[in-house]
Amino acid sequence: MERELVIRDLHEQIENLARLHIRHGLYHSEGFRLHREHIRSFIAEHNIDVRKELDPMVGLLYRRYFD
Repeated sequence: MERELVIRDLHEQIENLARLHIRHGLYHSEGFRLHREHIRSFIAEHNIDVRKELDPMVGLLYRRYFD
C-alpha cells in the first residue's frame, strides 16, 4: 500500500508539471526547473523504476519532460 501512495504522489507531481507547461506556459521559469529537480530527487529517493511503475499516460509525460 505504501508503494502505491508513493507512485500516486509521483503521478500527481508529473501531471502538475505538465499543467505548468501546457496551461500556464511556464516551461522556462525557475519554478518549473525547481519542480523538475524535486521530481528527480523524489524518484531517486524512492528508487522508482519509471519505465515499469508509471502508468502509460504519465509515462509519456515523464519522457516528454525528462528524457
